Amino acid sequence: MDKRIKATTQNPNRKRLLYAPLVQMNINKFIKQLKQEDAWGKEGHNTITIYKSDSSTIVLRGMRKNSTRKSGKVSSDATVQVLRGKIEIYVDDKTITLKKGQILGITSDIEHSVKAVRNSFYLLTVIGID
Repeated sequence: MDKRIKATTQNPNRKRLLYAPLVQMNINKFIKQLKQEDAWGKEGHNTITIYKSDSSTIVLRGMRKNSTRKSGKVSSDATVQVLRGKIEIYVDDKTITLKKGQILGITSDIEHSVKAVRNSFYLLTVIGID
């Protein structure tokens, strides 16, 4: 079954296929889109879900230099893969630095926050969603 997400007045260019037997994703197009939307300039970050099934979700997140994502948890095991830039992930008293081409696995319910050292884009893949 194909799953599509409809465009909204807040994000008129967000109509897209999220799930089907094959879903082709153009990361460069999504990055360009994120940078053109109001949230990129106003909040310093922007996010778009690019794939969603019953068992996994892939989110592309963009963060402007020095912006932060406050502490939170993912509902299941996940990976963070940096496509552009450099980010710092804070877990307890530990700082993990990731740059382009690096990936981090995170188990569920680990409290963490993220800061962009440079303008950055990364994929958050959540696996085994309940």
